[in-house]
Amino acid sequence: MLEFKIFEKFDHECCRDFEKLNNNSNYNFFQNFNYLKNLSFENKNKIKIVSIYSKKNIIAILPLEIKKYFVFKVLQWIGTEKSDVCNPILIKNFELYVKDNNFLSLWEDILKSIGEYDLIFFNNQISKIGDSSNPFTKYLKSVRYSNIYQIKLPENFQEYLDNQKKNDKKKYYEIHRTRIKSQNLNEKHNVLFEIKKLSDLNLTFEDVIKDKIKQLKKKKIRHNLDQKFIKIFDTLIKKNASNYVLASLKIEKQIISSCFGILLNDTFYYYIPFMSSTEYNKFKPGKILTLKIISWCIENKIKIFDFGLGDEKYKENFSNYSLPLYRFAQGKSLLGKFLLLGIKIIFFNKKL
Repeated sequence: MLEFKIFEKFDHECCRDFEKLNNNSNYNFFQNFNYLKNLSFENKNKIKIVSIYSKKNIIAILPLEIKKYFVFKVLQWIGTEKSDVCNPILIKNFELYVKDNNFLSLWEDILKSIGEYDLIFFNNQISKIGDSSNPFTKYLKSVRYSNIYQIKLPENFQEYLDNQKKNDKKKYYEIHRTRIKSQNLNEKHNVLFEIKKLSDLNLTFEDVIKDKIKQLKKKKIRHNLDQKFIKIFDTLIKKNASNYVLASLKIEKQIISSCFGILLNDTFYYYIPFMSSTEYNKFKPGKILTLKIISWCIENKIKIFDFGLGDEKYKENFSNYSLPLYRFAQGKSLLGKFLLLGIKIIFFNKKL
């Protein structure tokens, strides 16, 4: 029999459910307890964390919140605007516990208990969580709109190259071109690649991303790298410094390309890449750095390289696996149905 409980804060019982489930689940960085907890403290939205139990044992956690946008109350995943992916946390082999009719009935009961909201908007959802299908993309009428590209890393770098050549010669050619440019750069300059923990570099998260913020402002590109976001990561880095690294490509001690990365559960998250110089652009230093990080990950027995949000062509070329991203929207109140029309206009080329 399935039961559920809704928590409106990260109290002792809620934290205990996270701890129990994390020991037997496949979760990514954006669904880990510390990240969600810090997001909720900074965002100050109405928390609705749903724990689902089978025979009193925790089998899933739905980290939800109700956020107010002007007069609209939107039910969404915690930290939707600041997370690459948003999903439930599921026990391994979740589908052994919950079937389609059971899930839909359970979800209706959960919605009745959550309280007042105008619209459900679930964005950036992946369809597969470990060995189980995501029930929110499988059973609800969700729309596919993008991809997350990943690399399932082999035992050695040559095997990675051989597999790319075997599976997709066009992809391999792009990697081959990057390797040639890397050789050309090495012939002309003293190039150094390094990857270090932020704590070893005596850097804060703000130190690392200030150039990225300047670049985005100059290009008039909207971003979420605000002070709240900076505070969240500074707090996370202080708690577990070994998970946060800066990979950089240098010429004569000058950084020409770098990437803020996250390490968790045998996965490297290629999180915030940025260029620090345009002087060497003809060599494509960003791609060179990416290839060197991939090689470093293989050497360090990391299993997954995750490119995060973005459908850039170079991510597809370097990857050997992709996960489709879905969104789901449903109006509840008259206000919510009005907002849903606006969302359809914003995403006019995608049916919702």
